[in-house]
Amino acid sequence: MRFLAALLLALFMLAPTQARSDEIDTMNIELCRQVLSRMLCKDPVELNMVAKVKDGLYLFSTFYAKKETQFYCGVGGGYIRIEGKEFHRITHTIPYVFDMPSKCSVVEYLNPECPKRSKIVVCAPKTLDEQSAEDFWNRPIPDLLDEDLKRALDDLNGTEAEQPADAPAAAGQ
Repeated sequence: MRFLAALLLALFMLAPTQARSDEIDTMNIELCRQVLSRMLCKDPVELNMVAKVKDGLYLFSTFYAKKETQFYCGVGGGYIRIEGKEFHRITHTIPYVFDMPSKCSVVEYLNPECPKRSKIVVCAPKTLDEQSAEDFWNRPIPDLLDEDLKRALDDLNGTEAEQPADAPAAAGQ
């Protein structure tokens, strides 16, 4: 029985770690896609993730130099390393910064041949609580006030409806 309880406890403790690991993978894949698109001056939708080679190392595919070409992209230690699978001379090591409060990675990478000049910012997916809080505060203030007023009036009407029902009972005593 203790073994079963310990096994269940271990299983529940591993579940959040897996979710965080998937969150990191999702962010790293998007970071690689954005950096590769900037490096090759392509639209991010033209890059396809082929495989996760290992933790932090991904294989992407795109049409480049008149043929389908694959690139390795590794993320970790504050650097993104990109290397062509066939074109080994195409190698770049690009620093990035992870902003912990916003859970976003920021890359300052400019390709002189590409017209895009802005920073690359990739954020981790929001939790349900973060998303609901953001949805709440992104609503217009008049809607929030109307909703609050309606709730207050409903509470007031509910209280008034209960008082007349209680009043005759008190008068009959």
